[in-house]
Amino acid sequence: MAHLIITKGENAGTTVPLQKVTCIGRGLDMDVRLDDLTVSKRHARVLSDDRGEHIVEDLASSNGTLLNGVQVTTKKLRDGDEITIGSNVFVFHKGTKESPILAADRTLLHIGEDATSTSVVSAVDVGYDTAEGAATADTTIEDLSSTNYRLRTLLEIFQSIGAALDEDELLSKILERLFKVFPETGRGFIILRDPETGQLTPRAVKMAKPGQPDEEKLQISGTILEYVLEQKQAVLSEDAMSDERFPTSQSILDFEMRSVMCAPLMYQQQILGFILLDTQRIASNYNQEGLTLLAGIANQAALTIANARLHAQLLRRERLEQDLRNARRIQNSFLPKEPPKVEGYEFQDWYGTALEVGGDFYDFVELPDKQMLVVVGDVSGKGISAALLMAKMASNVRFLAGSEPEPGDLLTKLNDVALGSAEDMFVTVLVMFLDWQSHTLRLSTAGHCYPLLRRADGRIERIEGGAGFPVGITREAEFPETSFAMEPGDVVCAFSDGITEAMNEDGVQFGYKRLANTVTEATSSPDEVVKSIQRAIREHAGSASQSDDLTLVCFGRIGDGQVR
Repeated sequence: MAHLIITKGENAGTTVPLQKVTCIGRGLDMDVRLDDLTVSKRHARVLSDDRGEHIVEDLASSNGTLLNGVQVTTKKLRDGDEITIGSNVFVFHKGTKESPILAADRTLLHIGEDATSTSVVSAVDVGYDTAEGAATADTTIEDLSSTNYRLRTLLEIFQSIGAALDEDELLSKILERLFKVFPETGRGFIILRDPETGQLTPRAVKMAKPGQPDEEKLQISGTILEYVLEQKQAVLSEDAMSDERFPTSQSILDFEMRSVMCAPLMYQQQILGFILLDTQRIASNYNQEGLTLLAGIANQAALTIANARLHAQLLRRERLEQDLRNARRIQNSFLPKEPPKVEGYEFQDWYGTALEVGGDFYDFVELPDKQMLVVVGDVSGKGISAALLMAKMASNVRFLAGSEPEPGDLLTKLNDVALGSAEDMFVTVLVMFLDWQSHTLRLSTAGHCYPLLRRADGRIERIEGGAGFPVGITREAEFPETSFAMEPGDVVCAFSDGITEAMNEDGVQFGYKRLANTVTEATSSPDEVVKSIQRAIREHAGSASQSDDLTLVCFGRIGDGQVR
C-alpha cells in the first residue's frame, strides 16, 4: 500500500497510509494534522487513483509545498520523492514500507526462504501475555514458579524505570536492569528510531567487560534486526552462527555471536526501536523462557520511552507557547497603546491576529508642523517569520518618518531596507500624511489595499491613486503620491486584506462591496465605522475560524455638531 513516512518533524517515524484523498495541514479536520505554525490549516493533499497514480497538490498554502526541494502546485509522485511542508518532511513510497536498517550492515537484508523451517530459533509476539492466562488443573508447580518469576521481574524493572522522564537516563537504567536479569550477557544495545530522520541509531550500549569498544565493534547484525522489524516479534537464536534461519552474516561471524535475543520496542503499532542482547557463549537463560521475559520487558520499556518522549514533547510545547505569548506581548509593544488625540480629528483602530503572532502592523507618528503619519502594513505569510519582519518594518517606519516627509520618499527608503531582509517575503504598506492645519491628506501605497473615503453625505470613494509595488520585491519600484482635502464629516478607512478576505463556513469572503456598504450605512464617526465593520465581519464569519490577521484604522475630521 502506498504511504508516506514522516522523516523530519514532531511526528518523525510515523507511517501514513494514503487514502484516495489524504489532506495535510494544521486544521483539526485534517487526515494528517501538523502542529506547526508555518503550516496552513489546509496546506496540501495527496490524491490516489485506482490506477496506482499519486499526485501531491498544494492548497494555496501561505508558505508553499516543496517536492524534492522545488515548490510545486500539482505534481505526480514517484517512489522516494520527498515532500516538505513547513518544517516537516515526508517520503513517498509506492509499495510496501521499506525497512530502514543500520547503514553499516546494509548487505545483511536477505532472509532465506527456509526461515520458518529451523527449530533452533524461537519467536515471541511482543503482545505476548507474560502471565499466560489463569492457572488450571493442568498447571504445574514449575509453570506457576516461572510465571511468578516473570511477573516479579517485570514489576521490579517497572518500579526502577517507571519514574524516569529523561530518555538517556531511562535507556541506561533499562540496560542496567537487563544485565542483572541476564547475567551471561556480553553486550547490550538499545537502538531507537531517530525522531528527526527516522533512521535507527544506537542510543545506549553496555558491555560486560570494562573498556570502550572501538567503532568497528559496535556494528550489529542487520540480518537479525531485519527479521524482528518485518515480523514484529522478539527473536531468539541460541547459536546464531549455526542458525539456518539467518544466512551467513559477516557481522555474526566477526563477533562469534553464539546466543542472541532481540525484541522490538513497540508502542501503538509503531516500532520505536529494539533491544538486542548477545553473548559469545551458550547462555543458559537465552531460551524460550528468557525470550518471553525480554518481550515483556520490551513492552514495558516501550511504554516508558513513549511516556518520556511525550513528557519532553509537552515541555517543548509549553516552552513554545510561552515563547509565543512573550512574542505577542513584545509585538504588541510595537503597536500604538491608544489612538492619538488631534484637535479637530478622531482616530480609532482594531487589530487581531489569526495566530499568536501576526504580520500586520499599523502606527500613528506625530510629526512637526502639525502633521500625523498614519501607516498600515501587511507582511506576506504568517507566524514567527512574518512577526519578526513586521517588528523590523514598524521600527523602520518610526526611524525614517522624521527625515522623509513625503509618502513616496518614505516608501522608497522602506523598500531599500526591506530588500534582502527575508527571502521570498515582501510587505504591502500604506502611508498617509495628515496635515490637520490645512486639512489635507497625502498618501502613497506599496501594493496595499486601497483605502476607502466616506464623505459626510455618505458617498464612498475608493482612493486608487498613488499605487506602487510592495516593498522588498524590486529596487526599481516607484511610489506615486496622491492627495485630497479632508472636509468636515469625512472618514478615511484603511485596512489589511484580512478584512475583505474574512471567510464564513462556506468559504465566501467578506469582500470589498460588503465592506463599502457597511461603511456607508454607519454614521460619520470613525468609532461607529469601526464598530459597524466589527459587527458585520463577526456576523458574516459565524463559526468559521479567523484565517488571516485583521487590521483596521479609521480617522476623520469632526464636522459641525460632532463631539470628539
